Amino acid sequence: MVRRTHRKSRNGCIECKRRHMKCDEKRPICSNCISSQRHCEFLEPVPAGKASSSIGSDTATPSAVGSPAVTSSPAQEISNNPEDAPVNMLHVELAHNLSSHAMDAFNRQKSFSSISFQDILRHGLSAPYLMNELLSLSALHLSITRPEQRTFYRHHSTQLQSYALSSFNSSSSQINDENYVSIFLFAGILGLHMLCETLVYRDNDFESFLDQFVQYTILHHGVRTVAGGGALKPLLELGERIPSADAGLGPVCQVLLDRIKGLGHDDTTTRTYQQAIQSLQSVITVMDSQIPGETSLDVLIAWPVLVSRDYIDLVSQRKREALVILAHFGALVDTHKQSWIFCDGGKYLVDSISQYLGPQWEEWLHWPRQSMMVANSVQ
Repeated sequence: MVRRTHRKSRNGCIECKRRHMKCDEKRPICSNCISSQRHCEFLEPVPAGKASSSIGSDTATPSAVGSPAVTSSPAQEISNNPEDAPVNMLHVELAHNLSSHAMDAFNRQKSFSSISFQDILRHGLSAPYLMNELLSLSALHLSITRPEQRTFYRHHSTQLQSYALSSFNSSSSQINDENYVSIFLFAGILGLHMLCETLVYRDNDFESFLDQFVQYTILHHGVRTVAGGGALKPLLELGERIPSADAGLGPVCQVLLDRIKGLGHDDTTTRTYQQAIQSLQSVITVMDSQIPGETSLDVLIAWPVLVSRDYIDLVSQRKREALVILAHFGALVDTHKQSWIFCDGGKYLVDSISQYLGPQWEEWLHWPRQSMMVANSVQ
C-alpha cells in the first residue's frame, strides 16, 4: 500500500504558522501581525506588485518626502524559518544602517559624549530597552530616507520602540554602576527619536501637532525623571557648554523677555517664561560658539527637556507668548533642515505659529522669520 504524504502548505507568514492562525497573506505585513505587533516574515519572495496593492497609504506623510506606493523590504524578502535561522535579517539590516547612516551626524560631532558606537552597542547587549530603541531609531531613519517603504519601516520602528519602553518600565529604576550609562543613552536616543517623529511625521492640523509636541515633551520629561535629573548632561556633554541659568541674555532673548514682562503676568508665570527664554539663550550661545563644520544637534534636542513642565503646560493651553518662544526654537531647528532628524520641521513651526497668532503678533515674530530668510538667502 502506498502511503500518501501531504506537503505542508507554504501559504501564510511564518508567525501565523507558528501560532496556528489563518493568515491573510497581506504584504509586507499581514493583518494578524499588525494587530499583535509581531514581526511578519514570509518564506517566499514577495510576488511582484502584491506588496503595493495589499496595504493602503500611510496617513502621516512627512512633507520633506513624497508618498509613493509601499513595497517590501529587501531584508524581509531574505527570510528563513526563525527556528532554523540564528538571526533576524531585518534587525541585521537595521543595525548596519544604524552604524553606517542613521547615527552618522552624531558620530562626526561626538554628540553622545566620548562613547563610541561600538561601546553603545556593547551597552545595548546588556540593556534590551537600549538595543530595541537603537533599532527603532534606525527603522525611523529608513522610513524617512526610503519613502517608497515608509509604511514598512514605520511599523517596525513603532513596534521596536513599544518593546523598548515596556522593557525600560519593567526594569529596575535604580541607577547603579552597571546600568547608568545605558539609561543615559536610552533617555537621549529616545528623545531624539520622539522629536524627529513629532517634527517630521506631523499632523496637517496645527492644533493636533501642538498636542503631539506636548505629549512628546511630557513623555521625555518622564523618562528623564526615571533616569535621574542629571541624565541629560553626561549624555550630551552639555555641562560646560550650556551657560548657567543666571547667565546674561543676548539681544534677541532680552527683547523677548522684556516684551513678556510688559504683559503684566504674575510672578510665577513670568518666571516660567524667563526660564524657557534662558534655556533658549543657552542653545543660541552654544550654536554661536561652535567650531565651523560642527553641528549642534545635541543642544537642539536638549531644549525641549531643558524647559520646565510649567512652560509645556502653557504651550498646551495655547498661550500666545509660549508659542512665540516655540517659534524662536523653530527658527533654530530650521538651521539644520538638511538633517533627516528635522527635515522642514523648523519652518513648519515658524510658519504655523505665525499664521495661528495672526498679524498682531508679527512684531514678536520678527526674529524667527528674519532668521529663516537670512539662512535661506545664504544657501
